[in-house]
Amino acid sequence: MAALNFYPEPKAVLGEAPLWEPQAGRIWWVDCDQKKLFSRDPDPSKEARTCALPHYPGSYAFREGGGLVMAYRNQLALVNLETGENQSFEATGVDFSSERFNDGACDRAGRFWAGTMDRKRAAPVSSLFRIDPDLSVHRMVSGLTVSNGIAFSPDDRTMYHHDSRAGLIFAYDFDLDKGDIRNQRVFVDFAGRPGRPDGCTIDAEGNLWVAEIGGGRVVRFDKTGRQIGAIEMPVSRPSSVMFGGEDLSILFITTMREGLAPEELAQQPEAGCLFYVKLDVPGLPEPRFAG
Repeated sequence: MAALNFYPEPKAVLGEAPLWEPQAGRIWWVDCDQKKLFSRDPDPSKEARTCALPHYPGSYAFREGGGLVMAYRNQLALVNLETGENQSFEATGVDFSSERFNDGACDRAGRFWAGTMDRKRAAPVSSLFRIDPDLSVHRMVSGLTVSNGIAFSPDDRTMYHHDSRAGLIFAYDFDLDKGDIRNQRVFVDFAGRPGRPDGCTIDAEGNLWVAEIGGGRVVRFDKTGRQIGAIEMPVSRPSSVMFGGEDLSILFITTMREGLAPEELAQQPEAGCLFYVKLDVPGLPEPRFAG
């Protein structure tokens, strides 16, 4: 593993949702607090681009036909990146009075999975939803407090999903053809660890990489849930991870300044920056939304 690096700018308040777009060769991510969408070439000598969003973002995916499917905190929409047009569609079953959208990811059949979180981060009132290419919305898991991190094994037989507030990573048996999940079990329990599980991604060997928010590190788990590695960071609140670069061997790590006291911010000047590190095992291409 090479040395950990970071881009000084842009610096997010709440950096999240890194996503590699191979056609343009750019890494994308958002500032959920400032309603901004960033993108940049991995080359640190090149400048990043910033796009203002009309609403607070939760998560998103690129569409096969161009643009994005976006789970804003309070709505679902299809986004035209060229015109900025947002076409909202019904978020069936979501009670925005008590919950809002958070993290999401596409499976390899082109479905977008997006979870919600309790607005007070205290009650199990949230769910994980599956959004199909016909834009229908299906509740798949209930009783969550802060739905987070979604990833699929290379063989498409297992889905991983977190409840950050509970400090649990779940594994499910996954049926790619039907889009069904069953047999929920605890994959990793973060009890006794310094942080909680936030965003995640999978590598080509089927190992799960997880941003341990509050723990100041990114941890790597094998298929049995055993920790087999960690990247120690100079900031305490890494938020999500994504493989990118030409050969998908660069791990990008978003971080946040939100939740840090002034004295902590003084000790962590890189908080909010996008970090990156070259790894020996590459990731997998991120699927696009088929809708």
